[in-house]
Order: sequence, then C-alpha cells, then structure tokens
Amino acid sequence: MPRLLALLTLLGLALAEGAYVFTPQGTLRGGVNAQAQVAYFLGIPYARAGRWKAPVPVERLEGVFQATAPTTACPQRRSLTTDLGSYLPPKSEDCLNLGVWMPLGSAPPGGWPVMVWIHGGSFTGGSWAEPVYDGTALASRGAVVVGVNYRLGPLGWLALESLKAESPEGSVGNYGLMDQVEALRWVQRNVRAFGGDAGNVTVFGQSAGGMSVCTLMASPKARGLFHKAVIMSGGCEYVRTPQQDREFVAKWAELMGCPGADPACLRALPLERLFPASGPVLDALRKLEEGGFAKSPWKPHVDGVYLTKTPLQALQDGDAAGIPLIAGGTFQESWGEVGGGPGSWEEFAKRVEEVFTGKGQPFAEAYRPLYPRPNEAWGYFQTDRYLLCPSLEAARAQAPHAPTYAYLQTFQSPYLGNLGSFHGIDMPLLFGTHTAWPSLVLFFTLEALEKGRRYTEELQRAWVSFARTGAPGPEWQGYEQGLYRFADSSGMVANGYTLRCGLFR
Repeated sequence: MPRLLALLTLLGLALAEGAYVFTPQGTLRGGVNAQAQVAYFLGIPYARAGRWKAPVPVERLEGVFQATAPTTACPQRRSLTTDLGSYLPPKSEDCLNLGVWMPLGSAPPGGWPVMVWIHGGSFTGGSWAEPVYDGTALASRGAVVVGVNYRLGPLGWLALESLKAESPEGSVGNYGLMDQVEALRWVQRNVRAFGGDAGNVTVFGQSAGGMSVCTLMASPKARGLFHKAVIMSGGCEYVRTPQQDREFVAKWAELMGCPGADPACLRALPLERLFPASGPVLDALRKLEEGGFAKSPWKPHVDGVYLTKTPLQALQDGDAAGIPLIAGGTFQESWGEVGGGPGSWEEFAKRVEEVFTGKGQPFAEAYRPLYPRPNEAWGYFQTDRYLLCPSLEAARAQAPHAPTYAYLQTFQSPYLGNLGSFHGIDMPLLFGTHTAWPSLVLFFTLEALEKGRRYTEELQRAWVSFARTGAPGPEWQGYEQGLYRFADSSGMVANGYTLRCGLFR
C-alpha cells in the first residue's frame, strides 16, 4: 500500500498543476517550488481541540483539501519575531495544523528521513508558519520536513486542578504537549504518503521548542513516535508541577473575571480577555507574571501522566535510551545582559550569591580568568545559566544511553557584529531563510550573506545527516570527546564548559 501511495503521489506531481498527495487522511493539494525541487503542503489540520481538552485527531478530510498556504496560528499575546514585523497567520483556537515540505523525485528505499520541527517562543508565542521556519531548503537536502502548531500560553499550559477530573487520563496542564504528541501520531499515520520513513523520525526544536524536544523524550506518551532528537538552546528542567502554580492560577482566574477558577466561566471567556493586547488587564497580567520565563507557569507540567518526572531526571534514568541526541546552543545566548552587567568582580559575586547561595565566589573564580571585564562575564554567566548549560546538561544525561553529540554555534553577523551570537541567530542559518524578515537585517551586506550561507551549508548538512543516519558527520565526535564548534574554521574542541556548568547543578 505505501508503494501504491508513493506511485500515485509521483503521478499527481507529474501530471497536475500544483502538487497532490493521496494520504490516509485524504487528498491534499499543495504547491511546488520548482527551483528547489520541493513540494509543500501547508495548513493541514491534524487535530481539533475544545478549550482545555485533549486533541481529537482529524482522521479524514473530505474532497481535495487546499494546502497551498498557512491557515491559522494559535492564540497568543505576542512573539518576538512578530514584534519585529514578521508574518503570522490569523489567530484562532482552531489552530492545530501543520506544514509539510517534501523533496520531488523518487525517495530512497524505505523513504526519506523525517524531521519534525517544534517552534520556540517561550511556550507563549510563535508558529511553524513564520517565514524564518520555511522548510524548503532543508527538504531540498533529502528530508521530509514537518512543522507543527501547538497550543500556547494559558490555552496550552493552564494547570487548573479541577480540570484534572475532566481528563480520562487524569492529566492537567499539558495541553500543548498533548498537541505535540498528537502531531507525531499524525506523522506516523500519514508521512509515508509524502515519501517519508515513519520509522526514521527526528524531532528538533529551538528555545521552548528545544525544551519541548526534551519533554517529548521524557514523556511515556511519546514513546515510539520518534527516533532521534535535536535540542537547540533549550534544556530539560523548564517544567512545573500543578502544585507550584495553584496560587498563580487562582489569581489569574480572578483577574480573568472568574473567581474560584470555575472552568465553565473560563471557557466562556473571549480570546481578547485571555490574550489582551492592551489596557488594565494586560498591565495586571504583566505584574502577576513578574519573574521572567523561569518562573512562568506557561510551560509543561509534571502531571503524572504525560510527565512522571522532570525531563532531565528521565534522561538520567535512561527513559530515553536508544534515542540519539544532538544538543547545544549559541555562544552568546544572553549577550544583551552585558549592558546591565556588574561593574566589579565583587558585584558579580554578590549578584550570583543572590541566586545561588554559597556560590558567588566559586562562579567569580571560574569566570574571571576567561573574561577581562565583569560585565562581559555576566553576559556569559546568563548565557550559561539559562540556555547553554541546560542544553549541554541534556547531552551529559543522555550520553550513557545513546549516541550523543554536543555543539556550540558562534556565528556573528559581520553587518551587526555588536549583537554577538545571540539567542535565535541560528534559525535563519538552519532553515536557510537569510532573506526572510526580520532575519534579513543580519545578512544585509554581501559579506554577511556569504558568511551566513557558509554556516548554513555546514549546519544543514550536519542536521540532515543526523536525521538520515544518527550521526551528524565523520568530523563529529561524541559528547565525551568534546564539542563541535561551528565557526569560520569549524571542528571539535575541548568542552570548556564542564566546570562552569557543573556549578549550576
């Protein structure tokens, strides 16, 4: 049957205007990028979900589904890229859709490797349909690329304990994670029709998407749905328990106009109330959410069903044994912290002490030989604390249980070098979307564009090789041997983060 579907797919691509695939879900009409030799199918609904309910798979589409453009994004207050003018589809609660990019031509025996993209955005914003995440360039290298939406903010992660009784499984606070798992089930049912190998699926994500990847590695509900993983600037400890958020949820519900957090009242609220764009409710929400991302309740929860322990503990325990992993981040994830950094090493130690009692001096002693100025060291400390070390810690936890690789991305734009190798700079490199807005400003000169393309070539080659074979390339060595450093002269280097990252444990 899969061979018949593949044959029909090729006939459809060859004979019809646009591109057609005949999937178990139904007939899809997409488009073709002739230059890249890639077909695309956008906005495919994989599930429907009532507010704070488990997603229900869309198993059949009637007629010919038009999949030539993105349809909807999940409701959200904001995302960084849209703040900078990037495109986002209209927002709707009916947002559980995905995009697929597939190479034209005959698939290899068994099918193309499949790469499932989980977007970032602090678990509160973003969409696979943002132009920077266009999967065309990756697919042209010989992979079926799938980007997925999942519910965000309070719709995705509300840990209201009274909702637990409504769940047949007793799950709460993981609606976005349920969506990601359901999207992976869609891949298992349908990806063969796109020439993909359902037995060779890699999940990859950045920022909150990277954290989602680690969460999926830890979730018993995702077992067997994917086979390899890439964590980019993420980590495995950004989860909560419903008990931690009980007080917050009560205050949030009262602010929403539903004292007592009555589910019926909350379900009747318009989206404008849940995601205010301005006004006193937004001001009150910002005050309630003080403490930054680390303290935000809008993230996955250890609910005993979709997560039975923290993802890092799950990796350490071998729960994801046999899943090869790449994990790493950018050299200067939090480079913006330098401007407000401490003016002396004494102040550096004092600031650290406020967060990590008894570790102010050890951290100062670890960073002082490496960076001449304490404010510069502070930027690297924050980089290590929030994103880089958590990502490398994921590699450290998984290394005893599967082939594992660690990396460091150092790209800086020659045009805007003062921004450093900041959090997210690797997204246009990974997807080859140098000319998509707002990435375009990083590659505004010929020098910057040529440099970006060199890094893209190496990064895409490694990630697609890993998706195909489980190894990013012959020049890479395992986690125990060091880090692969993406640089003007790339290669393996010693892991200089071992001591620093160990201090955070």
